Amino acid sequence: MVTADALSSGRPTILIAEDSADSREMMQLLLETRGYQVIAAHDGMHAVEAALTSRPDLLLLDLELPKLDGLSVTRNLRLDPKFKDVPIIILSGHDPSRFRQDALDAGCDDYLLKPIDFDSLHVLLDRMIGAAQQPRSFIKSA
Repeated sequence: MVTADALSSGRPTILIAEDSADSREMMQLLLETRGYQVIAAHDGMHAVEAALTSRPDLLLLDLELPKLDGLSVTRNLRLDPKFKDVPIIILSGHDPSRFRQDALDAGCDDYLLKPIDFDSLHVLLDRMIGAAQQPRSFIKSA
């Protein structure tokens, strides 16, 4: 459970939704060592609830989550104006040529193929979290 003190630490907060406990724990550990505050969810419903209560700076969602898949989580959150500019990245082992456009159409900002290259992910997260401070319309027109 993430406390108010943790969320007020000034560190960017990332919500990870991954049903594999090993993958979730590994991502959490690697992100925390890079200075991020991490909130972990094991299914899509928990991800939506955690996002609504914690307001993360960015979400990393597995495509195939129990109860509510990553695209459905994205669609649900994008209905809330508070999540209009929050970056959402789908993580999947599925061929991006088949699923990337579905993710973008659902409102995701990117689609990454597993296994994840954590050095590249770190660069992407820094860029997206920084860009999230600006309105989406400005980012897309730049």
